[in-house]
Amino acid sequence: MDFNRKEALRYLRADMHDERSAVLVDTVYLKMRNEVQARHVLQKHRVQVVEDGVILDCGVHLHSKDLAAHLKGCEEVILLAATLGTHVDAVIRRLAVGSVAEGAAAQAVAASLIESYCDDIQSKVDTGNLKQRPRFSPGYGDWPLEEQKLLFPILDCAKRIGLTLTDGLMMAPSKSVTAIIGLSEDVACVWNKCMTCGNVNCPYRSNS
Repeated sequence: MDFNRKEALRYLRADMHDERSAVLVDTVYLKMRNEVQARHVLQKHRVQVVEDGVILDCGVHLHSKDLAAHLKGCEEVILLAATLGTHVDAVIRRLAVGSVAEGAAAQAVAASLIESYCDDIQSKVDTGNLKQRPRFSPGYGDWPLEEQKLLFPILDCAKRIGLTLTDGLMMAPSKSVTAIIGLSEDVACVWNKCMTCGNVNCPYRSNS
């Protein structure tokens, strides 16, 4: 996966033109990169969009009107779970003990890396003539975070990639993502989030 400095600076809420912040995230990335043990699992499912959410072909009902709106026009979806692994969590803790600034930068760098990893995964998925919509995760909009409990067994996250869910609904390892990705013939629907955002003057915007 590529390291996107602009994304790391965005997560750090730093000015992308601030040289000290750029050096900080670059330094932290160099300390973290060899500890990444990225893993993922994907599943394709048929889906029925209903008024209060979506129903997967395995019978699981996901309750969210926002998710239903996001997947309108889709008959297939991809379920995704991805993680950077436990070593990245250890690096974040170690750097935070030594420096508050490096600890914050480590959180930002890891957040940018898991997003970059998910982008890489999506770019390599064979969807035929169907286009991918942006990732939509539990906790977005009105989709309850509690419904992580529905996704984890479907994807068999613990066995497949070592990803578990705490009683408090926190993922472990922490730098992980679960998401649903709609597939449709609508060419206007693209998975690059920047391409669906109206803020064309955003300094962090990516055109790729």
